Amino acid sequence: MFGCDKTVTVTHLTYDGDNDKDVERVQTFAGCSWYGQTKAAVTNEGLKAASVYKCRIPEDATGGAPLVCARGDKITCGDVTATVLDVHDNRGKPAPHWYVEAS
Repeated sequence: MFGCDKTVTVTHLTYDGDNDKDVERVQTFAGCSWYGQTKAAVTNEGLKAASVYKCRIPEDATGGAPLVCARGDKITCGDVTATVLDVHDNRGKPAPHWYVEAS
């Protein structure tokens, strides 16, 4: 996949009811693509803007392990940490990958 030169870290939180505590699972992947853009909208309260980050994690970058990522998780690339908004499984297409949107 073109432009896959970034390393990203996905932090997934789950709840362990048996031990009554949160469990953090951290996965780091090299060879990913990452870019950000600013989205803006005009509302009756004025101009609103937010940064949106788009990440593609090639299937090869996971080493065969499944990507554990859901809405609300954190994804980090360099000095940017964002909250995951959506995860798309595009492994059944050419250049198989997971596509993650975050803000």
